[in-house]
Formats: sequence, C-alpha cells, structure tokens
Amino acid sequence: MQLTALGLLLAAAMMHTTWNLLVKRAKEKQVFIWCSLIAGIIIFSPLLLTSPISLISIWPFLISSAFVEAIYYITLIRAYENGDFSLVYPMARGAAPAFLLVWATFFLGERPRIFGIVGILLLVFGLIVVGGKAWWTLRKASGLSKSALTLALGVACCISIYTAIDGAAVHQVSPLPYTVLVIALPTVFITPVVVKRYGTDAILEEWRVNWIRIVLVGLFTLLAYILALKAYSITRVSYAGSVREISVVFAAFVGWRWLGENFGVIRLVGSIFIFVGILVIAFIG
Repeated sequence: MQLTALGLLLAAAMMHTTWNLLVKRAKEKQVFIWCSLIAGIIIFSPLLLTSPISLISIWPFLISSAFVEAIYYITLIRAYENGDFSLVYPMARGAAPAFLLVWATFFLGERPRIFGIVGILLLVFGLIVVGGKAWWTLRKASGLSKSALTLALGVACCISIYTAIDGAAVHQVSPLPYTVLVIALPTVFITPVVVKRYGTDAILEEWRVNWIRIVLVGLFTLLAYILALKAYSITRVSYAGSVREISVVFAAFVGWRWLGENFGVIRLVGSIFIFVGILVIAFIG
C-alpha cells in the first residue's frame, strides 16, 4: 500500500472517530446528524465546481450508495441508542472488512494476496475481542445489548456495501464532487423521516443548542469521506476499507477516556490484534 493512501486513511479514521463521539453525546442524535449532514453539504458544495461529473454515467453508483448510506445513518443512530459507544463503534466498523472482502473479490475483481487476507482476519478477530466483551458482560442484564450487537452488524454490512460501490465509482470520477453528491442524496432520503418524527421545533432547538458541534460533525464527516475515497482511488478497496478501521482502536480509547466506559485488558488485547492486522495489510499484504 502506498504511504500516501495510508496517511489519508489514518487521517480519515481520526476524523471519523471524532464525529461519532460528538454524535454519541447529542440529545436527539438523529436530528443532530441530519443537521450535520446539511451543514457539511453546504460547506463543501463548492467542490461540485472543481471537476465536471457526468450524472448519466454515475447515477447507478450515486442512487445505490445513497440508499445504503441512508439505511446506515438510521441504523447507526439506533445502535447508539441501544449500546455503548465503545461496543457499537468497534463492532460496526470492524466487522465491515470481512463483508467488504467478499464484495471486493466478487464484484470489483480484486484478488487480495495471502498476507492481505491474514491481516483482515487479524483485524476482524480483534474486533470480536473488543466488542464481544461488552456484549458478553451485558447479555444477562437486558435485551438491549443483543439489539446493539445486531444493529452494529447491520451497520457493518451497510458500510461494506457502500464502500464497494463508492470504491468502484471513484475509479471513474473525481472523489471531491462525488462525495458531496453521495452524502447529499441520503440526506434527502432521510429528511421526511426526521421531520415527521421530531418536528421543526425539535430540529430548531437542536440547532440552537449544538450548532457548533453540528457544524464540526458536518465538516469532519465529509472531509473524512473525501480522504477515504481518495485512498480508494489509488489502492485496493478491500485493503483501504480495512486499514481505515484503525478508528476502532481510537474509538475504544475515547469511550474509556471521555465517556467513562470500561476498557480493560481484553479490549487492549483486541486493539493490539486490530493494529497488527492493519500493519500486515498496509506493509505486507
């Protein structure tokens, strides 16, 4: 893997962890993230002028990716409402590479080398260790932990699908205008759901109270995705999508350090497996 791609993915992972942390702390999370997406689209809308893009040639990518991303955002919010940040985030982000490996192999024609597969397996195992501890501990308390696990795996499936779609798209168009369009469409899709469920008063109140954090999340969301898509355009999508998940190590640490969630030896060991898997993918695979 090129060092440029690795650097882009590490930066994207840090930004992704940051905006997920800010969303977790929001009161009305679905309203918060919807407002953030709108803010991000407005901030980055000038990118639509940077490179000509043929909607005729890429509309299948845009529509399908946007639809899956709309499901992703809704499922992610539900997952955070049912489980710890340091459980949901690692399971959601870390299980995705296993799904992505399948899609990239069969639909993108990628053939990862043996060390690449080993690295992905190490990463996924680390995720099972990191996220599985919390689920196992909470399993007798209520059904919420099981719901969070199911939702997190649903998020992982969505991530893998739209990553494969977008990875194919950025080999045909510039990642800059494509990112704005592919984020704008799911925002349009979820708008009726948000407005109907919460009403304009709740939306305006969320903006009034949290507008600074909303703008920051919008900024980080789109910038992180721009960096990731740029990496997808210069390296294997299955590898890049896996390396990007180093954010789970950042997330587990953040959940422990700032949200008062338990970390412990088991999550530390799992994080090490994730980190080693990413190193194998990046430098050997």
